[in-house]
Amino acid sequence: MSERMKQHHLDPVDRGKGLFRTVIAGKGQTLIEAFDYLAERKTVAQVIRHPHRHLLGARIELSPEEGRGDWYFMRISDQVYVVAGSFAYKDPRLEVVAGDGLVQFCFNLAGDLTIATGRTERLRINRPSLVVSAQPKHIRIKEWIPARSNERFVAIVVRPQYLIDHFLGSAVKAPALLRRLVTGSLRGLEYFQLPLHSKLFQIATKFFCGYGDLTRLVYAEAITMELLCSALESLKTLSTQSACQHSDRELRCLHAARSFLTQQLSPAPTLRQVARCVGINDTTLKRGFKSVYGETPFEFSVRCRMEHALTLLQDREMQVSSVAKAVGYRHQASFATAFRRHFGLRPREVRRGASAVLPDLQKCIA
Repeated sequence: MSERMKQHHLDPVDRGKGLFRTVIAGKGQTLIEAFDYLAERKTVAQVIRHPHRHLLGARIELSPEEGRGDWYFMRISDQVYVVAGSFAYKDPRLEVVAGDGLVQFCFNLAGDLTIATGRTERLRINRPSLVVSAQPKHIRIKEWIPARSNERFVAIVVRPQYLIDHFLGSAVKAPALLRRLVTGSLRGLEYFQLPLHSKLFQIATKFFCGYGDLTRLVYAEAITMELLCSALESLKTLSTQSACQHSDRELRCLHAARSFLTQQLSPAPTLRQVARCVGINDTTLKRGFKSVYGETPFEFSVRCRMEHALTLLQDREMQVSSVAKAVGYRHQASFATAFRRHFGLRPREVRRGASAVLPDLQKCIA
């Protein structure tokens, strides 16, 4: 064990109930530090190194006392790190995350993760989405996951210079949405959240294939590169379309409106309320939102509320009437009609055949 490892060596009682950084490296550590300790922890299984490529893979399987599922880790040299999770903890988990100056692409397939982005700001990721973020080294944030939340995601974390050298050519050529994140001129955590379109959803799902050992490493590297390429192309297209039609201020307002709609699920806000909240007029909001995101604010709001309802319906202890109220419907019958229009099934049908229909409904979300 290196001298640095000895200084930070942890006893089991020190791990707390955080997420992977806490379990592997201790509270408040960075992702890179967690990767440095992977081979040193008894809780980490199946550490694999490729003999001819700079690839490292490892897995942490949750114990029955913790929950079910596992974490998968992969390092592609010291430039690209991948963390994939498919799990559900029995109790809530809170982790303090130290900044590392890297850019993260998180492809969220399912689950309910909340990130404290400031003293009062919260980013809740409870539907399929792509969240791109950068966290300066002097900034710490908190992440937490509720008990029994079925998490499934792939997070690719890269050094900004790697993106510039291998994908962009120069920082100037970066998509407008990504430019500030790769230049490193950040005072705090910066992020944007976009819908996870079907192509990205399908590619990310491949990461959870059944390959083992060295084949898994090589395959995961290929999927990682494919995800990065597809995500960057999506950002280029979005940035180009947005830049042609909207000012910087309008884009900021539209992004704020989208963030507001993801959080304000009940009661459902009106178009005028959203417009006033972000400082833009109704017409510009409606037309601009459709132009940038491909759907109206109303359509996006309904989709957010229906996807949240689907998540809530997985908790069999929660009444359907309570689910309806949680997503902005006063009457259960109105909610059931809207849910059936969106997914093609009644809420109670999801309850009765949850194991059979939920995978199909998750595909609908994409």
